[in-house]
Amino acid sequence: MESPTTIDPLDRAEDLLEQGEYEAVLEIVTGLYEETLPSSARGRGLALEVVALERLDRTDDAELLIREVMKEEGDDLAFVLAAGLAFSDYDAFPQAEVFLRNLCELQPENPLAWFNLAISLGREGRYPESVQMYNASLEHDPEFADAHLQKAYCLETMEQFGGAAEAYRGYLALEPTDGATWRALGIVESERQEYAAAYTAFGKALESGHDPADTHFNWAITALQQEDVEQAERNLLALRELEPEGARTLLTQADLEESQGDVWPAWESLGEAFEAVLEEEDEVEVCGSVAAAIIRFAIKHDMRENLDGHVARIFEEQLFSEEVLEVLLALEGRMGNAAMSQQVVLQCAGDVAEAETRYVVYGVSAEDPKQAGEWAIEFEARCGEGAWEVHSVQPISEPDEGLLGVYWRSEESTRPPGPAA
Repeated sequence: MESPTTIDPLDRAEDLLEQGEYEAVLEIVTGLYEETLPSSARGRGLALEVVALERLDRTDDAELLIREVMKEEGDDLAFVLAAGLAFSDYDAFPQAEVFLRNLCELQPENPLAWFNLAISLGREGRYPESVQMYNASLEHDPEFADAHLQKAYCLETMEQFGGAAEAYRGYLALEPTDGATWRALGIVESERQEYAAAYTAFGKALESGHDPADTHFNWAITALQQEDVEQAERNLLALRELEPEGARTLLTQADLEESQGDVWPAWESLGEAFEAVLEEEDEVEVCGSVAAAIIRFAIKHDMRENLDGHVARIFEEQLFSEEVLEVLLALEGRMGNAAMSQQVVLQCAGDVAEAETRYVVYGVSAEDPKQAGEWAIEFEARCGEGAWEVHSVQPISEPDEGLLGVYWRSEESTRPPGPAA
């Protein structure tokens, strides 16, 4: 008979942190003080304790704890590294930066120290600083492949495509069989209109065994950007052999049909692609990307009256990625001279069986709180059942000219969120 699996206390504390059970996190972590733990476990425990204290609005206690612990363990490299990485994992970026910069000061010639700081800064969206840290890492180890790769991701996100291409090539010089990165390089070269280089990269991706359908799909997009219909047709032929009814095949077919002026066939192909991604149970982001493509196509070709069924399906499937909400805003086309971003929290009382109240958070651009609340309720009413009402509205930007409507929606929760930053 197998013995039951023992759950690591820190893993349990991490689960409770995600569930918002902050007092329970403190109870577990402080209960470990009498045990002899390795440095990495102590560092992770510190991060859990500090984050739980801060989320309980006990910031002074958290700061005091850090100061006291660092007096004793500030020169323990494994402890500092583990704490810094854990803080970053829990989105406690200011603390992560303090610990990881401390590690860089303790080990300035260690490329991993700069690399981990770069990762955390990138998670925070501080991409220029992240690139600087990757450069520092590469100064100490020019053959640190992952530093080249992560630097490329940052530069691509910043739309610095020339630098991204150079960083991808630096990585591929060390890892020449990574087909996914050859495909990524092809996309970047396409963005900077270096089409010959893009074609070469896509060819390398195929040689390296990367997902051929993905490669042919992106290659076709590049081919159509430079009006190379013959290459796009070759990619479509390959896709039809690989995925006869697949969404990427149908999207490529739609793009090719549109490029040749066949608007209605392209529209039908887009609709079939949307159904295909839903049937394939692709990720929400993938389904949303296809849904957004349909809306953009309808706006471009003045076909808004044909969108009702697709928009209804978006709400039915709750495909509310940032991309989808952006095109829904464009579809509504409402402008305001005093648009303000507002956090709207809706609540819906559960029935007797559920017992718990549910909450959902919206980001709404509106000219006043009342309007923001009304639009959030109207939007939520299209998502499903339940009598929703406004729990709170908080303005989070100054009035300015802009589009009005919903631009963000959270998942449902049984806990109301804290105030917006």
